[in-house]
Amino acid sequence: MTCKEADKLIPLFLDDDLDNRELAEFLNHVETCAGCKEELTIQFLVKVGMKRLEDGNTFNLRSELDALLLDANKRLTTRRYLVLSSYLLQAVVLALGGTALFLALFL
Repeated sequence: MTCKEADKLIPLFLDDDLDNRELAEFLNHVETCAGCKEELTIQFLVKVGMKRLEDGNTFNLRSELDALLLDANKRLTTRRYLVLSSYLLQAVVLALGGTALFLALFL
């Protein structure tokens, strides 16, 4: 992923609107690119910080961004597990269907 691509995905990331592939690529890029991590931090501070100020709340945006990134990694792991589980379930259903068809035809 290029920095330009990552920059375009920042608002989608902040709105939790990335699919698994995009999220994985984005997180990998941001973890290795200081410039994009800085841009993510700036956009996060502006978006969330302004909301907090409007609400009159106190906040620690640096720790909130770190928590957001950690949570995104956890969500990605869960999503990947669910996709893998669905593939395995489909394989089991197909195997059972094939077995039932074999039994119906030959028994």
